[in-house]
Amino acid sequence: MKIIEPQAIKLFGSYPQRQEGLFMQRVPVFAGEINIGQLKSLAELAIRYTPTTPLHLTTRQNIEFHNVREADQMSLHSDLKSLGFNTFGAGGDSVRNITICPCCKYNPAALDPRPLAEKVKQVLDDSGLLTSMGRKFKLAFSGCPTPQSKPYITDFAVVVTGKAQAKVIGAGSLGPSPQAGIVLYEDLPIGQVPALALAALRLFVDHGDRDNRRKARLRHIRQRIGDESFRNLLAEYFTRAVKELGIQNIELSYGRSDLHKVGTFQAVAGNLASDELLLLCETAEQAQAQLQINLQHGIEIYAPGAIDIPDSLKPYLHLPVIIACPGSTTCKNGIVNAPAMATELSDKLRTDQRFLARTIAISGCPNNCMHSCASEIGLIGRTKTIDGTRHEAYTILMGGDNGSSPKFAQQTDIALACELAEKLKALNL
Repeated sequence: MKIIEPQAIKLFGSYPQRQEGLFMQRVPVFAGEINIGQLKSLAELAIRYTPTTPLHLTTRQNIEFHNVREADQMSLHSDLKSLGFNTFGAGGDSVRNITICPCCKYNPAALDPRPLAEKVKQVLDDSGLLTSMGRKFKLAFSGCPTPQSKPYITDFAVVVTGKAQAKVIGAGSLGPSPQAGIVLYEDLPIGQVPALALAALRLFVDHGDRDNRRKARLRHIRQRIGDESFRNLLAEYFTRAVKELGIQNIELSYGRSDLHKVGTFQAVAGNLASDELLLLCETAEQAQAQLQINLQHGIEIYAPGAIDIPDSLKPYLHLPVIIACPGSTTCKNGIVNAPAMATELSDKLRTDQRFLARTIAISGCPNNCMHSCASEIGLIGRTKTIDGTRHEAYTILMGGDNGSSPKFAQQTDIALACELAEKLKALNL
């Protein structure tokens, strides 16, 4: 008996893998903020449901289970709900998990945008539009000078620039033919941001392409009618939304000063072994620390003082930032084994100081799920035929700004998978 139709369950974060009868389950973590008890419980669920497969951190502050049996889907959903996780919107044509710069809550020089993001989420949840969308819609918030939330490759991004105002950037996305977003409002009053978010979503629902999914994102509307017409159309929707919602009273504060960052647990290829995750949780709990999921396969550790990190976890605190999608291991679109390449590069580049300050993004196919075309160093999976034999290979891109500006990376080379590490070492960085 079929439990739930695959297309319907995608809205709840379940995706069929390339292996028959197995599924990926995505769990959205709002703003990447998760308490230690919840994280422990997720590790225990992984031991129960996917004992031979690690949990996976995404680049949008989600956690994924892979290799979930079809027969276990409903039980896993029930367990997740009991832990306080609502998976609606974790996938499919929906408003996806709202991401927030991980440092804002703990940086006394940054404004914490969480109250604003929470209000926007409430407004969109109450809009009645979440089940009538033609494609996904992503939002991001930040309150620091160099936003890690990648505002220029997001449908709707808010960069808080003061307690009373924000810059709003929108209509950007990636895929095989990426396009950076544009500044929609340079100085928008904070209290009007929820109305603008509602306006953008309504515009998207009304004018998005329902026939061609490859041209169905918000930025495709902008491409179709032009930047000026897009801004004008959004302004019409915005005027109506402000009349409906009014100006919200939202107070923002600066980040905490009682906790400081003591390190980042960098998950290789985004994968978290349950035993190591449980040990990390135990260590953080004993030190009265808090854990924060970032947007680069990492868990940031904030504590009132120094922490005694177990020897088995110390290597993860000194790794290059290499992000990778599951690639051909589970994804139906994957061309190359991106996690294997991430693991190889993490091992071979960890002692090279040039790579410790840069992000390497590995996408297993041209869909750019890992933001490769916007990264400082981007790798996009492909194949290369030599003497009639196909080999895994990568397009190498350089010079992106990780989505914090409109600057995209440019192609510099193509390398076979077996040559890639040496090619990167030879780069003039």
